[in-house]
Amino acid sequence: MSVFRHFASPAAIAAVFLAALATGPAFAQQEDVPDEVVATVDGTPIRYSDLAMADEEMGAVLAQLEPQVRFQYLLGMLIDRRVVALEAKEKHVDDDPAVKSRQDYFNEKALRDVYWVQLMQDKVSDEAIKAAYEKNIASAPAEKEAHARHIQLESEEEAKKVAAEIEGGKSFEAAAKEYSRDPGSSDDGDLGFFRKEEMVPEFAEAAFAMKPGEVSGPVQTQFGWHVIQLVEFRDLPKPTLDEAHDEIVRRIAREEGQKLMEKLRSGAKIEIIGVESAAPSSGRPQLAPPVEE
Repeated sequence: MSVFRHFASPAAIAAVFLAALATGPAFAQQEDVPDEVVATVDGTPIRYSDLAMADEEMGAVLAQLEPQVRFQYLLGMLIDRRVVALEAKEKHVDDDPAVKSRQDYFNEKALRDVYWVQLMQDKVSDEAIKAAYEKNIASAPAEKEAHARHIQLESEEEAKKVAAEIEGGKSFEAAAKEYSRDPGSSDDGDLGFFRKEEMVPEFAEAAFAMKPGEVSGPVQTQFGWHVIQLVEFRDLPKPTLDEAHDEIVRRIAREEGQKLMEKLRSGAKIEIIGVESAAPSSGRPQLAPPVEE
């Protein structure tokens, strides 16, 4: 959805641009929406579309800034760029071959960027988003969380000893209070609920392979040795289509973009000069940049 609207004043333009920055980067302007002037430098206009393209260029770098600070930075950058560029024109720097090379490079990039969006628009349709949601979320098994306790120990021998005591009738809670060296868990070793990716791999693999009530043998991680008790599993609630929308769009764009790039490559005659020294160990040069989302 376009973030561009018609506003009567630069202040109003700034306000809507701030709202756009708060929710995501601004994208290409629709042809039927007026492109308001935000500032002028020696009579030359800086437009809302310039801000949008600057945000597209710098958005990832400035993502952590507050919207107001981000807006001021982008506008200041465009003003400074225009001041320098106008003086460069007066000095006829635009005749420099280095400028022509950069113009050719960025002209090619602009052609690619705009055409790529055109190619991808039909692939990231509402129908495709809904189909992906039904297949990968609505109809897929719910993601699980595990509730576990653990006892952290210094050696495998100590872990075996504690596991044997629990198997012999000692309560897990009592063993945790007596032996555990983990300052981050409660006295009874309770870790609460967690997703698999939230734990180090060795601990997660052991915990999610257990049955409720089961106690593990010694499990080694980078933090030491553990004895784990699985309390229970629960299903995480599935996100709604609206909640999952942006992630689905990114996934479709990434997957379809890779397919499309391979197809376009296959129809082009590509020759890598000095391929033996330039190619990675696989022997296939990585020609395409990461798919832009």
